[in-house]
Amino acid sequence: MRRTYRKGAVIFLDGDDAGDVLLIQSGQIKLTVSSQDGREVLLGVRGAGEIIGEMALIDSSPRSASAFALTTPTDVLVIAVRDFKRLVDTEFGFTRGLLDEMVRKVRDSTMHQLELGLDDVAGRVARRLNELGKRFGVHQDDGSLAFKSPITQQELADWSGVSRQAVVKELARLREMGWLETKGSFMQIHNPDGIAQRAARLSGL
Repeated sequence: MRRTYRKGAVIFLDGDDAGDVLLIQSGQIKLTVSSQDGREVLLGVRGAGEIIGEMALIDSSPRSASAFALTTPTDVLVIAVRDFKRLVDTEFGFTRGLLDEMVRKVRDSTMHQLELGLDDVAGRVARRLNELGKRFGVHQDDGSLAFKSPITQQELADWSGVSRQAVVKELARLREMGWLETKGSFMQIHNPDGIAQRAARLSGL
């Protein structure tokens, strides 16, 4: 079954019972959790070809995060729990792809925990820009990556675990260096290799 969402629509909420898995066909979805003080914390952005909601089905637990559409339209393919389990049990290629995706998510989560304890603002923002560029960037003739960011500066700050003011300052520094160009939600990374190299290094190590 296919579903289409508009920007801002709730796809599922933290604590909901999990009855299906969603395969994103187009658009972007953000995953969030709420902190104890009620602040929304951005866990990540998922795009076309990625699957969400599978963790809750595998261990039969409630949803551990909330999901919201970032774009209009956002199209998803809904896989019911019985069909998902059948695919896992009978389709080796599907199961291997699912395992690869889960390993990637665990590694991303581990790196995020490390950066919160060890990395500075420059490293955290570089890591988010590098991921956005890889996911949504279009290669230009001059070697840069251009894309329309699906998230706001506040969401970028929440994702990085820093204040919005710190993100604004870091983006300004990158613009002064000539590494980045921004105009509204449009971003163009002029030095993707430099951003990637900074993203790969934790300042505290």
